[in-house]
Amino acid sequence: MGINLSKKRLRPLRSSGSTSTTTTISSSDSSILTRNDSFTSQEDLEIEPLFPLSRSQYEQVQAWKEQHLLSKETWGEHFIAPVNEWLKFGVKVLDMGCGTGMWLTDVGSEYPLSDFIGVDILPLIIKRHPPNVEFIQADIKIRLPFPDMSFDYVHMRHLLFYFTENDWKNMVIPELIRVLKPGGYLEIAEADIEWYNASPLTKTLISAAHNVMRQRGINPFIFNRIREIMDNTGMFQGIYHKTADSQIGKWEKSKGERVLKSCVALFTGIRVPLCRILQISDETLDSYIKQFKADVDIYKTYCKVHRFYAARKY
Repeated sequence: MGINLSKKRLRPLRSSGSTSTTTTISSSDSSILTRNDSFTSQEDLEIEPLFPLSRSQYEQVQAWKEQHLLSKETWGEHFIAPVNEWLKFGVKVLDMGCGTGMWLTDVGSEYPLSDFIGVDILPLIIKRHPPNVEFIQADIKIRLPFPDMSFDYVHMRHLLFYFTENDWKNMVIPELIRVLKPGGYLEIAEADIEWYNASPLTKTLISAAHNVMRQRGINPFIFNRIREIMDNTGMFQGIYHKTADSQIGKWEKSKGERVLKSCVALFTGIRVPLCRILQISDETLDSYIKQFKADVDIYKTYCKVHRFYAARKY
């Protein structure tokens, strides 16, 4: 399509009040997407293999892609906060933990009058994106490189494995509030790492996965605390929480197999500590996962996904 997929030069972005180095990736005419293009190829980005899970670069990109597509399929839309009209007329949007940038690319293409900035701790080089989308490398646990009250809408999802509960309370939510304008909306989406109608083997595997997370200081049930953490700040005027079921396995024909694939990726991504906790071999874990794939259809196993959104008080 005449799109130049060569690497773009990174330029440092300095922020007062922060000693960290951040990197911004600017768009150019040769790298932008048209409304008819889509961002679906791993070749459209480069990432450093610095993940909390033991995944290759390709596996992580595929996992992020699946999460993005499943989220859209589950909810029927890219967001649920009431910002649709704002986006049509032009506002400033932050996507925290943007990963591959697929959410930004899709929403940025749909709302060309709004400006979108994606932030991730990983040094991403997104090769194709709409002209109203920009990417910056930064660490929210240090400080985001934006002035107070910079954004009308802040979106964040699928960061369960990256933050401890103390991070959520003392760094993540306060920093997102800092950069959010009064009256602007914060939206957070997370999965429920608890599965329902589970077989005994599935319960064993997911319980071991919870223990792996706890060993890293991560609360596997943080979705139960997000609303409370937001409310305790006293900065929001009404917090809304919506849930949706996400079936696992072939018994649900529309997306169940893709959800199953993501669940299997979770187990394989923590293979080493999982085997250690269960005191089993690699081969035994493979047999457990094979049985898990069969059990979800027999028991009709499912999980839940959650979205929280609220407007910052004036």
